[in-house]
Amino acid sequence: MTNVAEQEDAQIRVLVVDDHVILRQGIREMLNKEHDFKVIGEAEDEKVALSLNMELKPDIVLVDMTLDHSSGMDIAKRLLRCSPTTRIVLFAGANDEKLLFEAVRIGVHGYLQKTLSIDDLQRALRAVHCGERVLGESQAVTQIVIEFHRLAREQNRLNWGLNSTEIELVKLAAQGWTNREIGKQLFWSEVQVKRKMQDVYRKLQVTDRAQAVAEAMRHGLI
Repeated sequence: MTNVAEQEDAQIRVLVVDDHVILRQGIREMLNKEHDFKVIGEAEDEKVALSLNMELKPDIVLVDMTLDHSSGMDIAKRLLRCSPTTRIVLFAGANDEKLLFEAVRIGVHGYLQKTLSIDDLQRALRAVHCGERVLGESQAVTQIVIEFHRLAREQNRLNWGLNSTEIELVKLAAQGWTNREIGKQLFWSEVQVKRKMQDVYRKLQVTDRAQAVAEAMRHGLI
């Protein structure tokens, strides 16, 4: 029989970022009615969002695009930079193609319209939690945009001269893995990892791991 602790571990932990109290409370109540969701925090601006994200480590951060004193896109960029493993979903009032492609470019995991039904929103968040990227209401549009992003990222990788292994190294570095941990994962010695990271630094024109991760994220390489 499943105990309470196991049920809580299985829940999708969500941080909601919106400057309207009523909307935050509505999303909280709507998601918390489902056994597999738990809203663990609410933020009304960028400062609180970044602080709660670091403190609570949610699975998903749902960010309103149109905040009064902050840009939802800017908040998403900062969250992706400081917490690469957290899934970021933008919640938009209108289907703006320019914003959609910008969201894809920076690497968000979801771009959803507020016209979604409650059931569709829940399904979309579940899909994001399972590793899918959900962009808009149309599955066809989602696949086209994802393919566009994949091709653009591949071209970007070629432009920087990075191979797939080097990209994987930067991804692991972004997750906080040490050279020793990366070596165990890839069956390399720690010295090999260090040498390959030096190749990455040279190609990205940086001098250390933090700069490499930041540069790779800025150019959409990871």
